[in-house]
Amino acid sequence: MLLEAAAEEFARHGYVGANINHISLAAGFAKGTIYNYFESKQALMLALFDEIAVTHFEFIADRVSRESDTTRRLELFYEAGFDWVTNHLAQTKVIFITLNGPEMEFKQYMYQAYQPMLQLVGKDILAAGMEQGIFRQVEAASTAGLLMTIYLGSISYLDEQGRLWMAPSQVTDFVLNALRQEIPARKAD
Repeated sequence: MLLEAAAEEFARHGYVGANINHISLAAGFAKGTIYNYFESKQALMLALFDEIAVTHFEFIADRVSRESDTTRRLELFYEAGFDWVTNHLAQTKVIFITLNGPEMEFKQYMYQAYQPMLQLVGKDILAAGMEQGIFRQVEAASTAGLLMTIYLGSISYLDEQGRLWMAPSQVTDFVLNALRQEIPARKAD
């Protein structure tokens, strides 16, 4: 309950403007109760990043891992990612406030927390697609980072109702067109 309330408070006011007492009260506890669970506002924020990264990753990985077709895995990565975002608006706003904010420590912490997601994209989608000859040969780690950046950029424009400006299929089509192996032109007989 405290992490849910923290997500709402940090999404509304950012890290600096968030009030610990507001979080405790919103979670149904007395003022200051949060310090029974977290030693500081910073510790609360780091725990929230861990929670967001784990739930985000597990949601996407669950859908991706059920599929054996590599192209479909990439499609599911974006579809599941967009679904997660629309169902976790406060957590999504925390991600963007952090990525666009001045707290470098938090940005670095988030980067580390999202390593499993980068591994999923790099290994289970890109490397598998390259091995199968579906995707062109690229450097998997940096390309995984680029695909995550495309994902985050695509979901960064949410309206107040959580509607995205782009469909996951548009993003997937763009990415697949960039990754697919070129089919050699046929020689005239």
